[in-house]
Amino acid sequence: MSKPLSRPALLVAVALALTTQAAAQDTTSTAPVDAKTMEAVNVVYSTTKTETPVVQIPQSVSVITPDRMQAYGVQGLDESVRYLAGVVGGSYGMDPRSDWILVRGYDPARFLDGLALPSGSWTSDSRIEPYGLERVEVNKGPSSAVYGQLPPGGMISMTSKRPSLDAPREVEATVGSFGEKQLAGDVGGKLDNDGHWLYRVVALARQGDSPLKHSQDDRYYFAPSLTWKPDDDTSFTLLARYQRALSNGVGGFLPEQGTLLPNPNGRIPRDVNPGEPGYDFYHKTDKSIGWDFSHRFNDTWSVRQDLRVEDAMVDHRSIGSLGLQDDLRTLNRYNFPVYDRTHLFAVDNQAQAKFATGAAEHTVLMGVDYLRNSDDSRSAFGSAPTIDIYNPVYGAPIDRIAYTSRTESTLRQTGAYVQDQINWGKWGIVASGRNDWVTNDIDDIIAGTHRKQTDNAFSGRLGLNYNFDSGVVPYLAYSHSFKTTVGATFAGEAFKPITGDQYEGGVKYASADGRTLLTAAVYQLTQKNALTVDPDHILFSIQQGRTRTRGAELEANVAVTDDFSMTAAWAWTDARVTEANDASRGKRVALVPNRQGSVSADYSLHEGALAGLGFGGGVRYIGRHYGDANNDFPTGGYALFDANVHYDFDQWRVQLTGSNLTDRNYITACNSAIWCYYGYPRTVTASVRYRW
Repeated sequence: MSKPLSRPALLVAVALALTTQAAAQDTTSTAPVDAKTMEAVNVVYSTTKTETPVVQIPQSVSVITPDRMQAYGVQGLDESVRYLAGVVGGSYGMDPRSDWILVRGYDPARFLDGLALPSGSWTSDSRIEPYGLERVEVNKGPSSAVYGQLPPGGMISMTSKRPSLDAPREVEATVGSFGEKQLAGDVGGKLDNDGHWLYRVVALARQGDSPLKHSQDDRYYFAPSLTWKPDDDTSFTLLARYQRALSNGVGGFLPEQGTLLPNPNGRIPRDVNPGEPGYDFYHKTDKSIGWDFSHRFNDTWSVRQDLRVEDAMVDHRSIGSLGLQDDLRTLNRYNFPVYDRTHLFAVDNQAQAKFATGAAEHTVLMGVDYLRNSDDSRSAFGSAPTIDIYNPVYGAPIDRIAYTSRTESTLRQTGAYVQDQINWGKWGIVASGRNDWVTNDIDDIIAGTHRKQTDNAFSGRLGLNYNFDSGVVPYLAYSHSFKTTVGATFAGEAFKPITGDQYEGGVKYASADGRTLLTAAVYQLTQKNALTVDPDHILFSIQQGRTRTRGAELEANVAVTDDFSMTAAWAWTDARVTEANDASRGKRVALVPNRQGSVSADYSLHEGALAGLGFGGGVRYIGRHYGDANNDFPTGGYALFDANVHYDFDQWRVQLTGSNLTDRNYITACNSAIWCYYGYPRTVTASVRYRW
């Protein structure tokens, strides 16, 4: 592997300075480039469950819009977060099954339309189709104060596309690397002349292969929605979704010798399939229906309800790798069939009041939510024939094995919360508190045993900021989180709840014309009972005891001129195990890079003979990190380059995108000597879109 960049932090810091200086030199236009996108980036909902400008929130939060996802041909959620500070996508390399993401070093919770997604053994890691999303918000740090039990690292809140008067109507065809063929459509509008009834239908069909040989990556998505808006004060939106994923390969899971380390037989090809193409499959089906209801009684009171019923199923059968034999080319393998089905019911009831007490203006949010997550998880583990990883010959007979493990669990969560956002002159205060009552009934069907976990916990947040006339807003905040952890160690000991405490300070700036948004933060996040891979039993997890993460993050979104926009991000993260009963004490937390940074830009011509032509590019850097708890398997840093060219004419857009343009061959992580993961190879897509 080539040497990592020596000073990525300096490069990004220079880019931040340049973009800020450029914005100061040319901010006279009242029609900034991509004004709608900049407006969306400047306002968030998920952090406080109220529409609030980013600069008024005493917490780090980043926003990804559909335009930005389209600019780089994003086809997975892990690809959409590549240019954010403190967020790492593709932690386990290329995998058609899941989006592997870390926020401030830890696996984030995933929410869709304000409600939690299924949390089964396998259904929780499944992909959500980016084309069906209106926006993605990444909240960094504990967010339990209004959402309940969550991991301390953060949460990703996704919003589905829904009916609106200005929703685009489009069809798009895409072809790309690895035989990809995709057709997508997004159509909506009014059903009556007065606009009281609105509809929207989003659909996608994709067929193709993954970067792994003999492995498909087919996806199907259909999401109709209907809004009834009888007046300006009332809205009811019905949201339905059907998603299907079909694959038959598992990325990564290759031995260290031949990937990260030399092997006398040469480097193992990154597209080699260590499984069994005629036997492996991954089928995922996700169906949901729900609604979003809101009503404003008067200038003071309003109510809202979000509700969703969801059924998710994963049927997966795979042949996995278990390391090389003494000849360093014969790969030991195992047979691992799994089945997981999750039924979810979630509802969130809110009441909001806006009023003043003297000079203080209040936005008080009160809510009660309930979640029931029932999961049926089955698996087995057996032997499988070996294979020559350098010259694989597939087709050896493989016996199907019966499930040897089956667990049925039902998690119930009831939470009550209250939040007050106070504006008092130039001061702003956010105070949130919540109590959760959580029970989890776990039945081992084969062993005939029953286990029950019960937790009752309080979570809170307190933030303070000050608004200078210049648009600069410094802030301080404290937040506490709580998360029930389902499962057990190899020894059969039930996991303890994860708790987190974060202290954060920072400064934000939003220009008056909406062209510039700059954020900077420093923080300390302490977690207790964090999970990681058990180095002695790699199919199980362990709780490290306590981890402490200290970090600094910078992000910039700048519309420099009407034609030119830029983003930049940088993060320094020191995540370590501070308390443990094994050799991991004092070690760095697995998969967390010490430094990361990115710069991207887009230039679009709006006048002259070349009007409609645009192009962009970016570079993203991930620093040195370890893949395991004991820090025995380090991975060097790597830089990757992306680019796109697009041309708009009449109602058409033609676009060519490419990621990892130099086709760098790199390793994202090694969990152990037998499991290492290649990163995404060069991927190129070409698309044609028509809007009307």
